[in-house]
Amino acid sequence: MNTAFLLMAQFNKAIVPLDEICKTYFGLESRTAQNYAKAGRLPVAAFRTGSSNKAPWLVNITDLAEYLDKQRDAAKQDQINVA
Repeated sequence: MNTAFLLMAQFNKAIVPLDEICKTYFGLESRTAQNYAKAGRLPVAAFRTGSSNKAPWLVNITDLAEYLDKQRDAAKQDQINVA
């Protein structure tokens, strides 16, 4: 199954606010995730539209899907190496 397609079905949009995904996919509280985004420390690209510091941080579903797929592949490889 295509991860990006499933995420798009879950969120019904191609770009999601970081606040909606930070806990589930990064294990970070909203404020921490925002600080990581500002410092460029998230595992995916996060951006704001416009020039306001009050604009929410956003993440593209495709970027999130690629990250999740890489994490899954790494976990599978680790499991093969242990066995």
